[in-house]
Amino acid sequence: MLLGERTLLVKKRIRVGRFKMPKETIKGRDICMKSSINGMAEEFRSQLNKPGAVELPGCYDVLSAMILEEAGFNAVFLSGYGVAASMLGNPDIGLTSLAETAAAAKSVVNALKIPIVVDIDNGYGNEDNVLRVIHELEYSGVAAVIMEDQIMPKRCGHSGNKQVIPIEQYMAKLECALKSRQTPMTVIARTDSMDLSEAISRAKMFHSAGADVTLIDGLSSRDAIKRVADEVPGHKQINLIYGGKTPLLSVKELAELGFKVVLYSTPALYAAAQTLLESMRRLRESHDINSISSESIPFKNFQEFIERKYAERNARKLERSNHKSTTAPSSAAIR
Repeated sequence: MLLGERTLLVKKRIRVGRFKMPKETIKGRDICMKSSINGMAEEFRSQLNKPGAVELPGCYDVLSAMILEEAGFNAVFLSGYGVAASMLGNPDIGLTSLAETAAAAKSVVNALKIPIVVDIDNGYGNEDNVLRVIHELEYSGVAAVIMEDQIMPKRCGHSGNKQVIPIEQYMAKLECALKSRQTPMTVIARTDSMDLSEAISRAKMFHSAGADVTLIDGLSSRDAIKRVADEVPGHKQINLIYGGKTPLLSVKELAELGFKVVLYSTPALYAAAQTLLESMRRLRESHDINSISSESIPFKNFQEFIERKYAERNARKLERSNHKSTTAPSSAAIR
């Protein structure tokens, strides 16, 4: 099937599959939104509309997400890089499937009371795959997704030798993601073009098409960061990785430049890996568990943390259940 024929087919599926719902205007565009089924999507969008930058740390499983929430962050990012490493022991080269990402996302959403942003790589395929991704994740309570324009197999955004698909192919997938939404889920459109001028051109097209936020990943200098801030309209995201390509500027400086979302995609993963390796190596060498006491949380404290989070989770479920019993099904929140 030719690309144009497939795009027409997917557009038809979007029209046929859409519920008839009230229209809500986002960024001046009329789109149908079933807002009440995904409260966290509404919450994340409200964060984007407030002054200042949104700090978005990356988690790689439920426990790391719970710790980030406990640390006081107002939203977390489920990192594809982190899920590939923690769940499968793989590098970030496109080996993680939608099923694995969706399972991890559902577990994280269920455990937290703050918005979750999910890395969906390049949409796991063509427009049909993107439709399924959006459906699976927004009805799980995911607040936002990040979709990139890399070829398969993909690479980490701060790696070299990245390649992107033709802009027409990505725009077709982006249109599917935007128009198939049934909730106010935020769509963050990411380009991995290694040519800065092309990347800026793509980001401008993403914004014009209706992307809520744009991300040019792997910016390699302060000058590149400044140029993106000056030339790309709308909400912009930047990805900071320790040891990565992008200079590690402060949130204050990035916000002043015009970046709305500051993504810390890997610090939790790297800090956990470093601490675990050093403490376990010391334990193996010393044969004495007391040698790692300074790096370890005591049993009582860990139990209190897990049990408190479990109790809070169940209280939220009970509250939602009581809400459902007094409202129509169409207005019942899933989170």
